[in-house]
Amino acid sequence: MRIRELTEHRCQLGEGPLWDARAQALYWIDSFGPTLFRHDYASSRTQTWQLPGSTVGSLAVREQGGLILAMDQGIYGFDPDGGALESIAQPLAGQTHLRLNDGKVDPFGYFVTGAMNIDYRAQEQVAMYRLSPALELSEILHGFTCFNGPCFSADGSRLYVTGRDESAIEVFDYGREQLPANGRVLRGDCNPDGATVDTEGFVWSAQWDDGCIIRIAADGSVDARIDFPGQVVSSVMFGGPSLDQIFVTTTSAEVHGVAPTAARAGRVLVVSDSGYRGRAEPMFKG
Repeated sequence: MRIRELTEHRCQLGEGPLWDARAQALYWIDSFGPTLFRHDYASSRTQTWQLPGSTVGSLAVREQGGLILAMDQGIYGFDPDGGALESIAQPLAGQTHLRLNDGKVDPFGYFVTGAMNIDYRAQEQVAMYRLSPALELSEILHGFTCFNGPCFSADGSRLYVTGRDESAIEVFDYGREQLPANGRVLRGDCNPDGATVDTEGFVWSAQWDDGCIIRIAADGSVDARIDFPGQVVSSVMFGGPSLDQIFVTTTSAEVHGVAPTAARAGRVLVVSDSGYRGRAEPMFKG
């Protein structure tokens, strides 16, 4: 197993790594930049876009071209080629003490995202939202203080997410026509942030202030662990031409009371030759 840095770019709060299988490129964000990055695998060229507003929480690739961005209090369509930004929905309009955070596309082509308190010590409960391909937004789950780490089983029958209890990863029954139901703890007593699911159905979770990513089995046990000494790791995603590289975002400064000690913190880390493989992320069908 080898660990290297993807580029020299540093993020205050790196988040949202997303492998675009169609373009063979990795996207990620600096939530506090707010900045969008795109690294082309073939050319090793990295592009950056400075985004408006204060924060960006997550992104998705659109089937029709372009991206979906969850920024500040709203969801937007973004054209990286021309730079055009279009408002799609404003679920947190007027609630400037909240912002949208993590997000993913489910196996049915819907984009899910959720809110968080900007003051991480606040305990106001916030919601998870689902954006349909028809660009209709609905609230589908409540009770979060910081919505985080959404990911899905390959068939879409299970949603994994954290943020109702920030020390636990929960699993819900889920479907195209079914709202999240029957929530139960997959793994408690941990420090979960961004997450993904591999080809064998194991959940990979970035452990925020434990400097590692873990592979979690269906019974909640830790099957594997990869450590990144001195790093604060925020999210994890499989990518590369064979989907066998693991991309890990990190922070370069103190965020929510936790600071890295590694000298080169804040870069995207790449794990190769791990023996694990991921699935191509679905594209948003809207």
